[in-house]
Amino acid sequence: MRNSTIAFILFSLILHGCATQAQPKEDKPVATKATPERKEVSIETEANFSAGFYAMLGREWEQASGFFEKALEGDPNSEKLLRYIITCYLQLNENDKALVYMRRLTEVNTQDFSIHYTLANIHDAEGRPDEAIVEYERACRSDTELVDKALLSNAFYRLAHLYFGKEQPQKGINCLNDIINLDPPIDLSAIRTELGMAYIELGDYDTALQELETSKELNPYLPATWLYLAISYDELGQPDKAIEEAKIFMQATPDEWLGHAFLSGLYAKVENTEDSDKHRVKAISLLQIRVANGVSDTREYITLARLLIAEKKERAALRIMELATKNTETTEEARNAHIMLANMYYEANFTSEVEHELREALRIDPDFHEASNFLGYFFAERGEELDEALQLIETALEAQPDNGAYMDSLGWVYYKQATERIDDERLDLAIDKLIEAVNTSPDPEIYKHIGEIYYSLGRWEEAREYWEEAIAEFPEYKDNRDLKWIKMQLEILDTLEVPEGEPPQEDYTVQ
Repeated sequence: MRNSTIAFILFSLILHGCATQAQPKEDKPVATKATPERKEVSIETEANFSAGFYAMLGREWEQASGFFEKALEGDPNSEKLLRYIITCYLQLNENDKALVYMRRLTEVNTQDFSIHYTLANIHDAEGRPDEAIVEYERACRSDTELVDKALLSNAFYRLAHLYFGKEQPQKGINCLNDIINLDPPIDLSAIRTELGMAYIELGDYDTALQELETSKELNPYLPATWLYLAISYDELGQPDKAIEEAKIFMQATPDEWLGHAFLSGLYAKVENTEDSDKHRVKAISLLQIRVANGVSDTREYITLARLLIAEKKERAALRIMELATKNTETTEEARNAHIMLANMYYEANFTSEVEHELREALRIDPDFHEASNFLGYFFAERGEELDEALQLIETALEAQPDNGAYMDSLGWVYYKQATERIDDERLDLAIDKLIEAVNTSPDPEIYKHIGEIYYSLGRWEEAREYWEEAIAEFPEYKDNRDLKWIKMQLEILDTLEVPEGEPPQEDYTVQ
């Protein structure tokens, strides 16, 4: 928000405050915090106010602020004086001083929606999300009986997006539902669509579908609704319906790379190779143009890199991601670019580059738990730096204690430490943690790890049990690397005729 915009808001706020003061008081008291009792002001205070007012009319902002501040000494709880001082400092581009007096204003009148709302807007515009959240919350809890519903909805909407940015989706959902309950005079289809998006983020695809279908009934011409309906149907295992909705989205936005990329994946799931290839090529073409024009959205670089990998163009994909790390604008974009590049180096077996990119991601954002887990698992997989690996993964689990992938990483570290130190107790911990992980978040890689440990102990039947369970659990994952490995190991087990509990004489150690 530019200073001129802030000043306009404050001028509106001043007029609102003056108009409020001009209204007769109601007999019924308002249930608010008690406003400090004002004492009779002195002639000197009135004189300073008058001098400040006329200086302000002449746009002599610095002189006006000086007179108003002297007047405030004699009348410290005057809302009118505080509003005028704030306006002066905003006109002087001294926002820090303006904020000091805005905070004082919120203490004088705790139930004025406009004060908290304006202060929240300033915090939000100047990149202070935590402070903005506090003030939007206060605005929404203040006396809103006479507040325009559209303006109150805007406060809830801004607060919702701040919650989403803080990875607090349920609070964001609550705010969007508050807007719907207000029933403001606006088109609510977009709010319903955003609710659907939020529920998708939570993994509640059935509720997402309900919200998105409601949005479509309210407004059948909102392209984003069709796209997120397609995503919901895809997640619910209905690829044909997903394709149908995605095609409607593409009819409305034929040059949208996102639709082509998504349709390519959907067609691949139903084994329609021709249409999958066609949409992938179109998405790549559109994204290459955007990258060549210097697009700053890191997600577009990442998507282009993934599509190029699908085309078996790994080196081109690496160049795109290396370029992405140099064209980021925010902390989130930078860390995401580095972890994506680390993933690509990992797939290409460039081990030193993997560690470098992950450490760079953590340097940019030390609380980036995905990078902490990845680096910890990377070390554990190689049997290197196991103490640091344990610390990294435990840090990731502090952020997300129920994350199955992180539990798997922890179990794998315990296993590596057990084999390095010949520690049976740590081996038991490894098995327990991996079984907890697979029960929390079933994944082929976790089944693979459990089977590997049992296999290494010569407990082949237990290894077979978990590996066969993985095959049964994920029949649709035909190209999954871990499942292919498991099938190969099951074939090896079938060739062995050694009684249970006795290891083979030949070296069948898992590589």
